[in-house]
Amino acid sequence: MADDSPELARARLRGKRAALGVVLVVAIAFIGASVWNIIPAVFGANIQPLPAGPEGSPERTCADGVRRLEHGLPGWQDAAGVETACSASSAGLDAWAALLRLRSAGQQLSPGDLAPLERDVEAHLPADLR
Repeated sequence: MADDSPELARARLRGKRAALGVVLVVAIAFIGASVWNIIPAVFGANIQPLPAGPEGSPERTCADGVRRLEHGLPGWQDAAGVETACSASSAGLDAWAALLRLRSAGQQLSPGDLAPLERDVEAHLPADLR
């Protein structure tokens, strides 16, 4: 059996097709998993607002701090304390991330373009702070 026999050529072609099929399946699975995670985040689905905890709780401290920092009052001097309070729960971390996205966009966009990001921050806050 020589190297260029028809049987060997067919076997190589089947091997290439099988390898390409495996790569295609892995790529489709990766793209599907990415879409499954990215699309809800882009459109704000599944936002978990902070629970309306009692005064002095990490949740309430985080919510009050995010609300205060969203409007720039009194400034970002106490941001480290708010971040610490927000890190006590995953909903707090999401609220903190939304606030940082708003702050970053505020440095680059005009105020009229910030409305979607402002709504995103408010969606993370308890109902009594919206």
